[in-house]
Amino acid sequence: MVDAVLTLNAGSSSLKFSLFEVDGTASRAPRRALHGEVEGIGSAPHMIVRDLSGAVLAEQRWPDSRHLAFSSLLEAVVGWAEGHLGADRLIAVGHRIVHGGPDHYRPERATAALLDGLDRLTPLAPLHEPHNIAPIRAIAAARPNLLQVACFDTAFHHTMPKVATRFALPPEYEQAGVRR
Repeated sequence: MVDAVLTLNAGSSSLKFSLFEVDGTASRAPRRALHGEVEGIGSAPHMIVRDLSGAVLAEQRWPDSRHLAFSSLLEAVVGWAEGHLGADRLIAVGHRIVHGGPDHYRPERATAALLDGLDRLTPLAPLHEPHNIAPIRAIAAARPNLLQVACFDTAFHHTMPKVATRFALPPEYEQAGVRR
């Protein structure tokens, strides 16, 4: 039996994903088994899943999505992944989150408290943050026992030296959280 981790990168008009096989030992790195995308969210969504050679494993279209909820598209992805695994099991979902602010720079279990904190960061990344957070809430509602982990783009910037993160602005801006 192989366990698997699904990774999601949710945007305003697309949902990119990959499925990784994990064997639970440190001796073997997770192996990407497939990848895909739902594109055209908000107009005419199209899901395509490919194996590592690029061969199409699955394809689905929703020609009229005016009344199609994002959670339905997400369920199509997660449901397809679970069905593809057969007897194997999905043990976690990893989510790309654009902004973690100054406090979130390592992967973290997605909890209600974390999501509330990320909601407060939305003004710092208004075009990305809501779309990054939505799949976490949708999966939590549909599969409350499935582990979800948030991984932050801002982790890269957290290790920058202070001189590199400081703008030539008054100190009160830095105290308010504005940084490079």
